Amino acid sequence: MGFTKTFKDGSTPSVAIIGAGLSGICAAIQLQRLLQLTTYTVFELEADIGGTWLSNTYPGCQSDAPSHLYSYSFAPNYDFTKKFIPQSEVHAYLKKTAKTYNIYDKIQFQTQVTAMQWNESRQKWVLSWKKNSTGEEGDDEFDVVIHGAGILRHPMYPSGFEAFEGKTWHSARWDHSVDLTGKRVGVVGTSASGVQVVAAIADKVGSLEVYGRSPMYITPQLNITYNRVWRFLFRHVPLFYKVYRFLSYYYVDSTILLYHKMAWFSAFHRLTVYFVTWLHRFWQLPFHRELRRKTTPDYELASRRIVLSDTYYPALKRPNVTLHRDPIRTVGAKTIETENGSKQEVDILVYATGFSPVNFPVGYWKGRGGIDIAESWGESPTTYYGTCVPNAPNFFLIWGPNSGIFHHALTSTVEIQAMFAINAISYMMEKDIATMEIQQKAADAFMETADRKLKRTVFTTKFVNSQGKCRVFWWGSCLELWWHLKDVHPERFDMKKRGEGKSTKLPNGALEKMRSAPIEE
Repeated sequence: MGFTKTFKDGSTPSVAIIGAGLSGICAAIQLQRLLQLTTYTVFELEADIGGTWLSNTYPGCQSDAPSHLYSYSFAPNYDFTKKFIPQSEVHAYLKKTAKTYNIYDKIQFQTQVTAMQWNESRQKWVLSWKKNSTGEEGDDEFDVVIHGAGILRHPMYPSGFEAFEGKTWHSARWDHSVDLTGKRVGVVGTSASGVQVVAAIADKVGSLEVYGRSPMYITPQLNITYNRVWRFLFRHVPLFYKVYRFLSYYYVDSTILLYHKMAWFSAFHRLTVYFVTWLHRFWQLPFHRELRRKTTPDYELASRRIVLSDTYYPALKRPNVTLHRDPIRTVGAKTIETENGSKQEVDILVYATGFSPVNFPVGYWKGRGGIDIAESWGESPTTYYGTCVPNAPNFFLIWGPNSGIFHHALTSTVEIQAMFAINAISYMMEKDIATMEIQQKAADAFMETADRKLKRTVFTTKFVNSQGKCRVFWWGSCLELWWHLKDVHPERFDMKKRGEGKSTKLPNGALEKMRSAPIEE
């Protein structure tokens, strides 16, 4: 497929990319690779790129999808050391890839976008920003916005621990200045990060108290090492690498069937994984009946993410490790008491309690006609495949509502949605279009389909709003998402040609007024 790379007058649109994690880096590189477009700016809140792979540095942090799926399809890394790689390798790959494509020069680090507002007369987005390092504030205009900041950025802290006087931190904000050797440590939470932390620190601490009411379904990880032979074949036999990645991609993609409720098409996958998790638990805890009881989930398979680990169960068998499944009753200065009456003394508490999904605050994002997108959404966002939003022209989301996945590497959906944005921008330049906005009826049709399809999945057993609607996850495979987003479908958009009703001058004081307007948190 050919791409149109300029408007008819030879110019290119200005593009704002928000976030320099997996999504933002992908979008920036694809703009350069496919459109030769360099009129873009990336706004990043942190001091370096990487997103979640920058902030999560806790012991044992690693990818939960095969490493070669965590690399972009257009930027393979033949030197990954294992099938599932540690955080340091993922982050190093992202930095190396960004440097290869000269992305760093386009990034405004430690810069927070505080507001986005569509200016109809100018047919542009006005972004207000603040540099956290200096306090400097400003406003800039852009033709197109690609929002790839992600939703899992804010650690979720449990309540009721205010009385504890020892050291505390969240797994996503690990305090590397503290030596855990010989310390009495408590870990709150047994989800994916909790499983990784416990397995990594169990042999270093004096004692380890693990608190978790809902154990995870855990399957073997089988983390093979890519020795020199593997890496030679990846690098020097292109067909071998392509076939390996292809098979890995579609094998992992098939596991979406685990997240469908029991039916003829999902029964084999669900029964197989249920048996494998039971066998894995029994095989690693053969003489520990009480531990097997404590680590047996009592909720529907796959209603939470399935975890891969070969080291968690062995860690729980260590004499210095105790798993507590009873709820925590009280927390003292250096003690924790559970509802069964047992009391433990701990020096350090680690919260492995996940993240609070980040929603757009009211006042942050105002579209056509001054409509506050977050306010109009309420708790039930309306989008077109989690990528386009009515009343938000020239605006593209990556990993927006109803595009989240449990079963695959996030890179997969990121590439699909980024490519949709690239195709749309190319179409705008080809047809000399100033604005394109998804029609309300197209978004409504998608939401109706999503509600119908999601009823067949386990996501509606937990991840629903007060109306019983799931507005987080995509219902199907990555292949199905690609099929729906591979074409722009211009008939589903309202468009305006360049020069139609466009003002040549922004009203005096407009930018300052936008910036000074209060933003409700």
